[in-house]
Amino acid sequence: MYIREAHKRNLVVPNAHFQEKERKVTGGYVKESEPGIYDFILVLDFKSLYPSVIRTFNIDPSSFLGLEYEGDCIKVINGACYKREEGILPEILTGLWVARDKFRKDGNELGRYAVKILMNSFWGALASPASRFFNMDMANSITKTCQFLIKNTADLIEEKGYHVIYGDTDSLFLLSKCDDLDTGEELGKKLAKEINEYYKKWIKKEYNRENILEIEYEKCFVKFIMPKIRSKEKGAKKRYAGLLIKNGEEKIEVTGLEFVRQDWTTLAKKFQMELLDRIFHNKEIESFIKKFILDLKKGKFDDDLIYRKHLRKSLEEYTATTPPHVKAARKLESFYGDVVEYVMTEDGPEAVQQIKHKIDYDHYLDKQIKPIAESILVFFNRKFEDLVKGSSQKGLFEF
Repeated sequence: MYIREAHKRNLVVPNAHFQEKERKVTGGYVKESEPGIYDFILVLDFKSLYPSVIRTFNIDPSSFLGLEYEGDCIKVINGACYKREEGILPEILTGLWVARDKFRKDGNELGRYAVKILMNSFWGALASPASRFFNMDMANSITKTCQFLIKNTADLIEEKGYHVIYGDTDSLFLLSKCDDLDTGEELGKKLAKEINEYYKKWIKKEYNRENILEIEYEKCFVKFIMPKIRSKEKGAKKRYAGLLIKNGEEKIEVTGLEFVRQDWTTLAKKFQMELLDRIFHNKEIESFIKKFILDLKKGKFDDDLIYRKHLRKSLEEYTATTPPHVKAARKLESFYGDVVEYVMTEDGPEAVQQIKHKIDYDHYLDKQIKPIAESILVFFNRKFEDLVKGSSQKGLFEF
């Protein structure tokens, strides 16, 4: 797409050649999270942040003037300078923007997603040493500008009296101080409008450009949990769960937790979702955890204990290490395919086609249930071992 547009302007693009990266490309900004269980968390999200930054600041190979250019130009956060004459990349993205919005209005999710991936791939072309357009200064001018925008927006929100508990590349999570969903949604829309007005004026004043940046109110989590990093006091990144209510229907949204990971069993996912549901509805959880453990040891969840793991090479090629799924496959007389389904027994991993020994319930208790339970119990100053032993009969919501 870029080469075709360059030819129309009688421009010659660079030849393709591989270059070594002398340093890492700057990544997106992730604000350290503040662990806790919260009510009415608002999420504000920049719409297509990387493409909108490219369009707003005219970031483009044909417009790039180098670092610290002295003449009239658009100078962004990292010192990269660009011509004021509209570049090729912003023009391409403007067309794709229109196409994506049309797909969205038509309900064509596949088309919308394809265009979204294409729009974001232009930054990848600038950041990849295998690309003819590779340029560290241009790639960093996008990511550093995005970092600045997220940090600056967080400061704007704090100045308005609302605390930001987490930020992730193009989104900010803030404590609304609201008592109901309708008030929270009104506040989210109000904040988004005020922030957009701020950037419209700021871009015009500082760069004499039209602002394409747009932050949107995305959603309000009625109840929200941000876990800690295991065995640490710091908050986890890209790991959280929240309760959404839309059109009267409830939905638990999970990001980065065990529920969405393929290397965890159905047992773990079932346990975690029930635990989250109880937290989000202020239900007692101690008796639930104890009963779940008892039911596990009684064999009531045996159908949920299966691990599924792909073989990335033939069984014979695993020499340096022997993962559990490889051990399970090697115990079979013959194995076909590339996915191993196995359970952990008292004799180690065994494929589901041939389970000869008793299930190792302690393994599942320690590796699947305990980590999930502890991520919740830590907020109530309780330990998993004490709960299992039944050392206290107090309900967790009595603290």
